[in-house]
Amino acid sequence: MPAALLSFNSTIVRTMKWLSARARLQVGAIVAPERAVADAVRLFLTPPLRAVRERDRVFLAGGEGFVVHAGDTRLSAWRFGSRDRPAVILSHGWGGRGAQLHAFVPALVDAGFQAVVFDHAGHGLSEGRHSSLIDFGRGLGAVADALDARGIAVAGVVGHSLGAAAIAPFLRASGRRLRGVLIAPPASLIGYSAWFAKKLGLGEKLRARVQSAIERRYGVRWDELELPASVDSLAAPALVIHDEGDTDVRISAGIAIARAWPDARFVRTTGLGHNAILRDAGVVRDAIDFLKGEVVFARAPARDEWSAFPGPAPLV
Repeated sequence: MPAALLSFNSTIVRTMKWLSARARLQVGAIVAPERAVADAVRLFLTPPLRAVRERDRVFLAGGEGFVVHAGDTRLSAWRFGSRDRPAVILSHGWGGRGAQLHAFVPALVDAGFQAVVFDHAGHGLSEGRHSSLIDFGRGLGAVADALDARGIAVAGVVGHSLGAAAIAPFLRASGRRLRGVLIAPPASLIGYSAWFAKKLGLGEKLRARVQSAIERRYGVRWDELELPASVDSLAAPALVIHDEGDTDVRISAGIAIARAWPDARFVRTTGLGHNAILRDAGVVRDAIDFLKGEVVFARAPARDEWSAFPGPAPLV
């Protein structure tokens, strides 16, 4: 079956599942609100299932595979390049996989780094069925710790979408001062939850209960993950790269993060959208120039030039 038709069929299936979930939760919110909250939490924390593609398996076979323990969850990871070089960790987004950042791997190796890709919990070849921004941040920490244990110095991290947003909680929790490249990062978990609730036809009361349930589950308050508190104390330098035509996460989200992060710079791209930006040679080059400290990039634009209102996270 042609790839385009497979994608179309997959979109139809996802749409039907969302419509079914919307109807079920709207009824449940009236007749069984506790069950509706539990169902909404499960949906919020469940990434889409996507089969591992053969071309991804071929790419990953070129690296050295290893397993990382993030709590009770085993994460699949792969290392490329000479072991005596500093490592850059690559962090994919919601519903993605480590192999999506394949364009960065040969460029990083050529630039004198190791490249480490991995699948977050509930994604790709890693264990788990549920995940979250908090799991993503902890996964980054587990990978960095695993590299430390192997005697490999970590030089930086490159993230896409939710995998980029996870860089801030990772740096805060670990106290590391690594260079971070954030590509198309979402800016507000609470903002996304409001979009999520609206898509399912749920009111603010139930949305707030879903937030409280997830906060209790992870022991982390969402306001700790919001701007500016989530980044304004970070001492590590960051580069935010965002496309002006991104329809999954608006560019204003990236700009808001770059403004709030004390030592952040900003690069705007055009015509790449949310996913093709990962395959652009210019974006890869900018990321490596920043990681090597060879180029000084501009600050985020002034407030009168762009709105700072963040768009929803690309979690569906």
